[in-house]
Amino acid sequence: MATISVFRNEVAPNALGASSPASPTIGIRPTSAPRPDTADARLVAVLDAPLGLGETTLAGYARKEHELGAIFASLSWQESRAMHLRLTNAKAGDELASKFARLTIERRVRLLNFLADARRRAACAAGRR
Repeated sequence: MATISVFRNEVAPNALGASSPASPTIGIRPTSAPRPDTADARLVAVLDAPLGLGETTLAGYARKEHELGAIFASLSWQESRAMHLRLTNAKAGDELASKFARLTIERRVRLLNFLADARRRAACAAGRR
């Protein structure tokens, strides 16, 4: 039996914690589920990839830096700007930003500078056409 609210002319729910049909649901993706093919997924895959068999640490992380740079190069300058902001101001729970922060400072700075330079690169490319 529903009761009338004292403060409003609305009907109060029958019990506390009763879910309404309009309440949002949260979908949690299992860690084993495949990731959609987005720039984020490709970047996380590069950062998560193990070093190759017989590959030195120096060569392996240089390869990862090169692969990250290639993905960053495929972004538009607007996407690059947003990615730069996201990676420099990491929020709690941002998987990509936390994995990116594990890179050495030199690699992070080079990659962030590359992202920051995207607008100039786009302007130069447009001028050559």
